Amino acid sequence: MSIYSRRVISAGGRIVIAGGSGLIGTALCASYRDAGYPVTRLVRRTPEQPDDVTWDPCAPDPALVDGAEVLINLAGAPLHGHRWTASYRETIRASRVETAHALARMAARAERPPAKFLCASGIRYYGIDRGDELLTERSAPGNGGLLPRVAHEWEAATEPASAAGIAVCHLRLGLVLAREGGLLAALLPMFRLGLGARFGAGREYWSYVTLADAVDAFRFLSKRPDASGPYNVTAPEPVPSREFTAALGRAVRRPTRLRVPLAVLRPGFGGIATEVFGSLRVLPARLTADGFVGRHADVDSAIRAALAGVPRTRLGPRVGPPTGERTGEPFGPPPDPPSGHISGRSLPPGRAPRPGTGTLGSAE
Repeated sequence: MSIYSRRVISAGGRIVIAGGSGLIGTALCASYRDAGYPVTRLVRRTPEQPDDVTWDPCAPDPALVDGAEVLINLAGAPLHGHRWTASYRETIRASRVETAHALARMAARAERPPAKFLCASGIRYYGIDRGDELLTERSAPGNGGLLPRVAHEWEAATEPASAAGIAVCHLRLGLVLAREGGLLAALLPMFRLGLGARFGAGREYWSYVTLADAVDAFRFLSKRPDASGPYNVTAPEPVPSREFTAALGRAVRRPTRLRVPLAVLRPGFGGIATEVFGSLRVLPARLTADGFVGRHADVDSAIRAALAGVPRTRLGPRVGPPTGERTGEPFGPPPDPPSGHISGRSLPPGRAPRPGTGTLGSAE
């Protein structure tokens, strides 16, 4: 265990977040602020809020994270809402890999490095399609495809922080469910019109997690001085896509009798729809072993909670078995996500995209 990972995250310790204007980042910033933590958002534009600080990934300043308790990276161009052209595929890669490497170098060079570096990753680390194989953090990585390759590079990019003795956690996020963004928000209009459908054969496993549980997982791991390495951030009961779409139909009280072949989806995803909708049955083995208990374990409750949003009540991460009413630190609903996003154009050599523009709301 490193000298930095022995530090227990103190109440009120400063949190530095890159990608704080995305789907998870917006909710995570709100959660930390509501709990009384000072939050610094790293942005590449002109600061819009008192806690915004401008930074340049091409020349990262270690002073920006000096003395911080936790550094969190949620930066990444959105996977949905864009054609996956060659230039946008490079945007997807650069916005994750280059930003993570810049943050790792910045943390490693700080006079007082952060105790913890939590870096988002994706379950596509395990590949494109593994059928009904149960996948845990001990499972072998997958090969081939853009998203698996990006996930491997994304995690490797944090090596400078690990080499400096900082405890690094890679949070392999599944399909993040939220009405504010991500795939669920894209599906809702169609399902509410009664045009809900299952995708492909319907046998492909979708590993999901609610926005609230994703936020809780970040906060849970930030407080564990012994946490490092990969963590799957998914619900404990992944389901075939036909069960997911049926549950969404029940939630909006509309039929889901249609079937959409993957070939129909390929134009919108640059010909790699199989990467987005391939079967990955991922379990949060390490989080469960460490005592983390999510709020929404089954697909029906998860979708209902996502559609309802997160109420401003005193809810927070739970540890151990369910014990009735949950109390803890407050979790506030995120404001509407920003409308801006990274364009699909190619980036200049050595230039990383804005870290605050990614949504990370999809199963990567």
